Amino acid sequence: MSETKVVGRVKDGHGIKGEIYITLFSREAAWLKKLKTVSLKQNETATETKEFTVKSARIHKGGLIVKTHELSDRNAAEALKGYLLQIPKDFLVSEKGEALYLSEIDGFEVLENGVKIGKIIGFSNNGAHDLLLVKTKDGEFDVPFVDAFVITLDHDKKLIDMKLPEGLFDTENAQEQDGSGEEE
Repeated sequence: MSETKVVGRVKDGHGIKGEIYITLFSREAAWLKKLKTVSLKQNETATETKEFTVKSARIHKGGLIVKTHELSDRNAAEALKGYLLQIPKDFLVSEKGEALYLSEIDGFEVLENGVKIGKIIGFSNNGAHDLLLVKTKDGEFDVPFVDAFVITLDHDKKLIDMKLPEGLFDTENAQEQDGSGEEE
């Protein structure tokens, strides 16, 4: 398989016919129509994957319900609970005029009114917006990624200049680091 990106986790079996319910780390799944196989791995460091041929897939409650040709009952689907869904990285490249995939700006420097403040090191979602996890000298901060805050986005220079609400980068708002690297 080509280079991949982990985009979700199997939460549980769904129904009695072997469907799997996968929660997505981003609510975005424009790539779903390209999904012909489900590639699952047990954890971030696993090198072995389990491959399943997609029979059908649909959006469901911030995730996906996937039926494969290989899984035929709930027990088989439940055995995959906790496995990570990975997709080819080229599924996450937007075409001109399409919405941007967050993975396309991973590692970009964030500027506030032209002054560098930090680097994007991850993403999450608060239900209303996608959030950029920005690491600054003072800690890590969630920054709402909304059009109203973006002044310019430069792919060539890997920079996003933003106009952000006052006080967003106060050290009281910094996330505690527990060293686990887990985002839930």
